[in-house]
Amino acid sequence: MNSIRARLLLWIGLPFSLVGILTLIASQVVLSRQINETFDAMLLNAAERVERRIHSVDGELRINMHYFSISTLGSRGEGKIFYRIRDDAGHMLAGFEGLEGPPPGAATPAFYDTDYAGNELRAVATSFPVVRATRSGHIEVIVAESTEARDSLINDFLLTLSGLTAVGGLLAVTIALLAIHQGLAPLRAVSRGLRQRSPNDLEPIETRVPREVTTLVASINGLMARMRQSIRNTQQFNADVSHQLRTPVSEIRALAEVTARRCADPTLRRPLEEIERIAEQAGYTVQQLLTLAKTRHELVDTRALVPVALGEVCREACAEAAARIYQRGQELEFIEQQAGEVLGDPVRLRWLVQNLIENASQHAGGEAPYRGPIRVRVFQREGAPALSVADDGVGVAADDLARLTERFYRASPATPGSGLGLAIVDEVARAHGARLDFASLPGQGLTVSVVFAPRHDAGAPGRSAAA
Repeated sequence: MNSIRARLLLWIGLPFSLVGILTLIASQVVLSRQINETFDAMLLNAAERVERRIHSVDGELRINMHYFSISTLGSRGEGKIFYRIRDDAGHMLAGFEGLEGPPPGAATPAFYDTDYAGNELRAVATSFPVVRATRSGHIEVIVAESTEARDSLINDFLLTLSGLTAVGGLLAVTIALLAIHQGLAPLRAVSRGLRQRSPNDLEPIETRVPREVTTLVASINGLMARMRQSIRNTQQFNADVSHQLRTPVSEIRALAEVTARRCADPTLRRPLEEIERIAEQAGYTVQQLLTLAKTRHELVDTRALVPVALGEVCREACAEAAARIYQRGQELEFIEQQAGEVLGDPVRLRWLVQNLIENASQHAGGEAPYRGPIRVRVFQREGAPALSVADDGVGVAADDLARLTERFYRASPATPGSGLGLAIVDEVARAHGARLDFASLPGQGLTVSVVFAPRHDAGAPGRSAAA
């Protein structure tokens, strides 16, 4: 059972049900005994009242009692009354001859169960002395009542008690549900706060919770602290490796370039130029790795994001890339259709645009150099700020679109580049709560769109504290 609510209800409801069943059983036993004792007392009283109605006339016993009045002696009007009166000689004075007497040796008065004329009876037998003209003797009186009245009264009591128990059970379950709901409120608050956070927010949960939930919150905070430290260690390692590699790679490139210029032998100059090209590519890859380590979305402090004019960021990125783009015989066009602001880091957003421009510049032509335009556009999509970078190159096959953000993946392996540009773009977009859209048709170029969340949207990358 995976639900805490269900477990609590089970452990509250099951004992309560058992207690209720045991209470009903105990009540039935106690009620049956008390009601039987009451009815037995009524029967005995009826038998004793007969004694006062027997007298002797001329040596004969007479009963001063109407025949039908016996029905009112001990019954509540719901059962049948039977009686038998006879003397010690066994002569019947009144009543039903076939009514069975008490077991032999029973004390007086004797209560016992018997059957007569298809009726289950509860009977009492007693005797008392009488004096006749010539002698004295004893009269035996038996009064029996059918058990319908007893059973009816017991059933009525049990039915009422069962109803009260059921109502009490429903009230108890309702109160238990309310108590469970209130008791689990701190857990729901923590869960709601975590769901409302951006995926990049690994800050501790800062909210007051009951003592029982403190351990859970402390464990979650400890886990997030370890995750932050692990990510920082990985980032620092990548940055250290990239930094340590950048210097020797730059030295190799410079040494190969100087040596190639001084070398007069064409057969030796070609390998040196190839070493220079490889070193340049390695240096670019190291620089991209360093940028990727700095743009990991897990470590972006969303509380430090500020309103940024998206058009201004794109304009600065185009200005920085313009000289390089023109040197390659390409064109760079910036179009701002509708300005908009996003919560972001201006430096990382500029890296995003620069990598999109560089990706189009290096890969738009496929294996051949690209000579067409690169268009950077700022616009609104469904009420949200967005930017796109498009080219008129060879495009990307549909099967390759889903893999463009994989690190070191290149749709055209023969083209230059590190395979990290779009991975960096993806990290920056995720850190800003944005999504990437790719649109391409073979021979018609590639358009990469970055759609940001609206400023008022709850899914914006700003931090939501657990409350």
